[in-house]
Amino acid sequence: MGNRKQKNASQDNPVVISSGTRLTIESIADFTRLVRDALDGAKSVAVAFDSDLEVDITALQVLCSACKTAAAEGKSFSCSGPQPQALVDLIVAAGAERHGACRSNNNNPCIWFGGTR
Repeated sequence: MGNRKQKNASQDNPVVISSGTRLTIESIADFTRLVRDALDGAKSVAVAFDSDLEVDITALQVLCSACKTAAAEGKSFSCSGPQPQALVDLIVAAGAERHGACRSNNNNPCIWFGGTR
């Protein structure tokens, strides 16, 4: 499963979840559970991506869904540190770049698909 760890949040800091080395159809269920549990217990959740991440389209679906779920609950879901090149490449290959506000994310820029905060 990898080295996915969850750091506890304090009042000002988000829960930080490690992506581990793979976010693929074979491993995404465990990551999804971590995200769901973190969002259940914290107002702010961030993902720290492994620089050598192996990723497929299921990861984009989970990340986008987590962001929308967090926004609907008045919470935040973000990236801690840089996105790995494999994720950037997949976003481009899938045609999922976004450069404006996400209507499902309280009109905030989409951090997963090219937006900035």
